Amino acid sequence: MQFEYFTPASELQEAIGSYYQVSFSAPFEDRMRAEIANVRFVLEGAVRSDLMGKWREFKAPFALLCGPTFRSSRIEFDPGTVVFGAAVTPLGWAQMAPSSAHHFADQFVDLRNTMEERFRPLIDEIFAAKTTEERLSKVDGFFAAARRTSARIDRVFLDQITEWITQPGPMELEDLLETSGRSQRQLERLCKAYFGGSPKKLHRKFRALHAANAFAWDEHQDWRDVASTTYYDQAHFIREFKTFNGRTPTEFINGPHFLVRVTLDQRRQIDHPSPYSLIG
Repeated sequence: MQFEYFTPASELQEAIGSYYQVSFSAPFEDRMRAEIANVRFVLEGAVRSDLMGKWREFKAPFALLCGPTFRSSRIEFDPGTVVFGAAVTPLGWAQMAPSSAHHFADQFVDLRNTMEERFRPLIDEIFAAKTTEERLSKVDGFFAAARRTSARIDRVFLDQITEWITQPGPMELEDLLETSGRSQRQLERLCKAYFGGSPKKLHRKFRALHAANAFAWDEHQDWRDVASTTYYDQAHFIREFKTFNGRTPTEFINGPHFLVRVTLDQRRQIDHPSPYSLIG
């Protein structure tokens, strides 16, 4: 497996956190952890996922709009498969997607059928690119065209929630209610629209991702070194960790889960203007 990250054009970086390309010379299967939203182009080969409850196959050339996910899933790649992807921030989703992130949560859908017809030639150009450099240019062009920069977006709220879920310290729900200046009903509605889930769901997801990142990046071995104060006990931590990362902490530390490990390692090789795409 070969994995590489790329930086989007500067004018896109608040909407697109990063680009990446992954290729497989041999059959490969692994578990995907819960993710932020992505757009993925299956350039060669085929990908299969059980995210939506049953196995679905996506054969090249296929463009996928991947909503934010809140559970782990199994994934398989045929030999020779190449996938180019883009990590989409909540701002990017609000500017480009046809409806709320909650509507697409835990789903992979056909990008061609989701976007307006005028964008299909731009998608075709991405698949027709002969080099990585040409593809990067075409992908930049697609996202630049797809952004609705005049869309009404509550950026103050986006910044508040992004900081809340990406800060390394404890991220208590009570802290969010106190600092946001919003009612609980407003928080629920806006979090679902921009981030795909309720504040409680985001809280559970990102504290589990933070813990996995600490295991991978800081080489911690003890669950107490990475668990926030909001876990009741070790059993609660293990259960939540597995829900969102697909493995128990021990399996994550010792197991041969190459896809997540390589992804996390390579993710830190580029700058991330949005911490959201680095953490998730």
